[in-house]
Amino acid sequence: MLSEVERFVNWTRRRSPEARTWKDYGYDLRFFIGVVGDRPPKEITFRDIDRFIAVQSEQGFKPSTINRRLAAVISLYGFLTAEDDELVCPVIFRRHHIREHQRLPRPIDEETLRQFFFVITDKRDRAMFLLMLRCGLRIGEVAALRLVDLFLEEDYPRIVVRGKGSRERGVYLSRQAETALQEYLAERPSAKSEFVFLSYLEDGLSTTAIHKRLMRYREEAQVQISAHRLRHSFANDLLNADAPITSIQKLMGHRWIESTQTYVMANDKQVCADYYAACAKLEGWQ
Repeated sequence: MLSEVERFVNWTRRRSPEARTWKDYGYDLRFFIGVVGDRPPKEITFRDIDRFIAVQSEQGFKPSTINRRLAAVISLYGFLTAEDDELVCPVIFRRHHIREHQRLPRPIDEETLRQFFFVITDKRDRAMFLLMLRCGLRIGEVAALRLVDLFLEEDYPRIVVRGKGSRERGVYLSRQAETALQEYLAERPSAKSEFVFLSYLEDGLSTTAIHKRLMRYREEAQVQISAHRLRHSFANDLLNADAPITSIQKLMGHRWIESTQTYVMANDKQVCADYYAACAKLEGWQ
């Protein structure tokens, strides 16, 4: 099966060379082979998938990780089925999909944000994390940002972001985010690399490098912050400002409106108003 995985990963890479999907597929499918063995795809049965799930559960992997790896297996078999229509995917959704505990998004309070940004004096890093907080960018989207994606001279400055599945979306810049980005660009080294944010080697930063920077500042500021919570705060702030949920969906790069609606579930002002209006009418609730 290893040769089939290599062909699939290379095909995925050719389709979306700038996305990291092919890397994730490669890692997850090699893990899969490590459990079920390097056998022909036709020999893999649903019982092998049972064992694959059991091994991961015993090792303490989260349901989201297990489901992601199952999705990689399904994608592999979808690729192979185009070559052999008699091949059957051994993953059975009703049997193998693990129900995940859904946590509501948790924004970051203003004092924590103030402490976090207070310790960031590097202009590059400040611009990166403000793009997450004020524009809702994922950490991978910040890493992938290129100079040709910047449209800062327009009346409403914006950037073009490549999100999941290499889907592009336009994101507008708040004045704070634009100022931070312009200040960094003014001192950015003149390098051959097209990436906006450069490492000391004058090439693009990896998501791991950006994460390490965040961890360093988080420790220095003694706060609990993640790149994804910065993005959550962006959506929460727009929701509090009564921005239409469809606009928030487009700015966040969500494919499905249900993904955006989780922010409404976490901070529903109408439910809050209805609850306290009812409390005012109920004797003994005041």
